[in-house]
Amino acid sequence: MSSLLSRLKSRLKFRRPENLKVVVLSISAAAIFWFFTALNNDYDTTLAYPVNWQFDTEAYIIIDELPENIRINVHGLGWNLLRASLGFKVTPLNITLSNPAVNKKVAGVSLTNRVDDELEDLQLNYILDDTLAINIDRRGTRSFGVYIDSAGISLAENFRIVSSISYDIDLLELDGPTSLINGHPSDSFIVRIKDQQIKSNFDEQLDFEIERPELFLFRPKSTHITFSVAEFVQAERQIIIEQVDFPDESKTYLVDTVCTVRFLVRKDLEPTIVADSFKISANFAEINNQDSTLILRIQKFPPEVLDLLITLPQVPLNYED
Repeated sequence: MSSLLSRLKSRLKFRRPENLKVVVLSISAAAIFWFFTALNNDYDTTLAYPVNWQFDTEAYIIIDELPENIRINVHGLGWNLLRASLGFKVTPLNITLSNPAVNKKVAGVSLTNRVDDELEDLQLNYILDDTLAINIDRRGTRSFGVYIDSAGISLAENFRIVSSISYDIDLLELDGPTSLINGHPSDSFIVRIKDQQIKSNFDEQLDFEIERPELFLFRPKSTHITFSVAEFVQAERQIIIEQVDFPDESKTYLVDTVCTVRFLVRKDLEPTIVADSFKISANFAEINNQDSTLILRIQKFPPEVLDLLITLPQVPLNYED
């Protein structure tokens, strides 16, 4: 049995490299012969036939990419089908759009005769695409007032804007698809600052942005925005309460004659805020007879101070017999 297997292996084994080359060449020749023979037969196949859209590009603008071809089923000789599939001897079908902003589709069947006329050495069976969808809009222009989204500015913790927000463009002219321009919710164009956790003075040239910016022309393209920021700290001061309209030689007096005020102030200005720059009063005429207290009133405070409050705004009265 083993001797039989050995004889079979020896017969199947290529003894010389030249034998392998002969086999490969033979197979290649057979394949080429079969291929060329097959191309001499007739077939039905589907092709992507190129189309060329023609319209007034000055008055209209493409919103979505237009179809580049239309799918057709054709009959013809293999050689002709091969040339057509490779794009040889194929003249694109010109489709003229007279009012593309209104007519949003082209029926495939309406192109049958024109496609058939363009085909050379092939017979059109049918067009596979029922419709070719187009999204083209009339070009228009509209002006918008420019505003900065100040509420949306992201600042680092304890930082605040301490100046006006300045920008050099207050009117923007936008050119693009009429439907998208008119769909803008207002006559204002809001510029949003994308920087996060800002903690230094802002000075940048920002481009105007809108959804699908490739469809629009901005005049101008950008605006220069500047503003200053500063770090704020919380501070406290002890203030002597000014007593107003207390009776002379009265046996009624404040339990506490000093109150604490708490506020925010720029870190670099905090040392300049002194107690004498505040005035807190308690008016005897405003006494609450139910609990014998007075409400403290802020009469004066420095302009640099923010979010000012009195920690204990009610002061009790004490009576002597």
